[in-house]
Amino acid sequence: MAGLLRNIGLIVLFIAFIPVLFLGIFDLDEGAFASTSIQMLIDEQYFIPTIGEDIRLEKPILSYWVQAISISIFGANEFALRFPSFLASLVWAYSFTNFIKEQDRSFTGSNLFLVFFTLPGIFLISFAATADAFLNTLISLTLISLYKYSQNKKASYLNNAAIFIGIGFLVKGLTIIFIPGMIFFLYSLLTGQARNFFKILFSFKPWAIFFLIVIPWTFLVYLRLDFDAIAYLFLGQSFGRFSNTFESHAGPIYYYLVILPFLVLPFFTDFLKGIFNLKLRSNKLDMFFAIWFFFVLIFFSFSSTKLPHYLIYGLAPAAYFIEKYHLKNSNKPLSLLGLIFQTVIWSFLFAFPFYLQYLSGIMQTFEVSSVAIDAFVADYTYKILVGLTFLGILVCFFLRMNAAKIKKMAALAFIVILSFKITPFLHQTAQGNIKELGLYARDSDKEISMFKVNKPSYAFYARKKSFRGPRPEALILTRRDKLDQIDFSYQIIKESENYLIVEIAHDENKQ
Repeated sequence: MAGLLRNIGLIVLFIAFIPVLFLGIFDLDEGAFASTSIQMLIDEQYFIPTIGEDIRLEKPILSYWVQAISISIFGANEFALRFPSFLASLVWAYSFTNFIKEQDRSFTGSNLFLVFFTLPGIFLISFAATADAFLNTLISLTLISLYKYSQNKKASYLNNAAIFIGIGFLVKGLTIIFIPGMIFFLYSLLTGQARNFFKILFSFKPWAIFFLIVIPWTFLVYLRLDFDAIAYLFLGQSFGRFSNTFESHAGPIYYYLVILPFLVLPFFTDFLKGIFNLKLRSNKLDMFFAIWFFFVLIFFSFSSTKLPHYLIYGLAPAAYFIEKYHLKNSNKPLSLLGLIFQTVIWSFLFAFPFYLQYLSGIMQTFEVSSVAIDAFVADYTYKILVGLTFLGILVCFFLRMNAAKIKKMAALAFIVILSFKITPFLHQTAQGNIKELGLYARDSDKEISMFKVNKPSYAFYARKKSFRGPRPEALILTRRDKLDQIDFSYQIIKESENYLIVEIAHDENKQ
């Protein structure tokens, strides 16, 4: 894009981050991280993550520390939870785009930056209040350091990789060793540098740096808990997800092939063309990024547990594939097929509210708010934004403007609509009731618990420890369809559409 357009695009991109940095928390993962982090501050216990009365060993400690520090600075709000992920993503984007510029001067950093953050998968993970933005950043920094080491054998790059792996281990365990390790092994093997890989593997200093970072907290967990806890945290939660299905997150082997187009819209066709135009034999950077992407895609396709964000571990190279294709075809106007593809995308976006309204009508689920869906259907601002974007694409098509500029404009418009309209709607639909009830519980001096629902964000908004099951003198969160499963006398304290706060009746409290 021309300089002025690029600058305007970057300004619009950063404006698009403003609403999502203040977006409400989603259950289950964000709620669990938020509840655990705030409980650290409540209990003044900073070494063993707990949620309510349960030890939470799904992830190591570092993400909770970062969120707890942010809450201490900014207060117990959504911005405090999301801001660290946003900062990590800025490091991720800058380091990745700067690395590509170092390797190939034909790339423009600002163009890469725009493509990187207008990939919906990367944009969404960049403000998620979980460990994923940190992990993706550290995976990228590790692989960049290893690639640079393979070029000039400077020990500093290898030591940097060890630091990133050590920090990543405290974010998500063995994942940070396995994914970059396997990618770099395959790259070394296919470029005739296998001996170099094993030299790295048996180098003393990087391992010393790694263990210096990870041993203090790991040893403390071992002393306070036991070896089984360590095994569950670092083996069960990492490799256990590959061999077993966690939390019913299963899917067919082609699951990520279905998910992939949504993570790179509206660049999907350019992404595919970019891959097919790679020069794997003559260009080592092409091969490196291809191995990075395809290893993640193939490995997680065979995993028993499948979640969309697993594919994002390998999504950063997509920005390279797309921008490289744009550079090669920098003067081509948007084709008729390209226009048809854009028409499909924006027609789907226009119909999205009506489709959700139809689904909610036939499924009769208590998980979502029909009121919020009806409000989204009636939101004319959303329809106008979608319509104006598509009209702009049509005008640019007939004016024979550059295809890459049109697609970048469309991608940026999609991110703006995602930020200002779609994600707030999704939160209101799935979580609006929980936030309202949590804020209500905050004003009470009673403790809180949940009955037959798992919504840890309730505890975060209440700024209290989260418990499970009926508890005397507690504000108990439940759902309307769970009321017939309550086997104690109760009184309804507060209602918010599908969800309620109930309390054990006083006569039972006395028994």
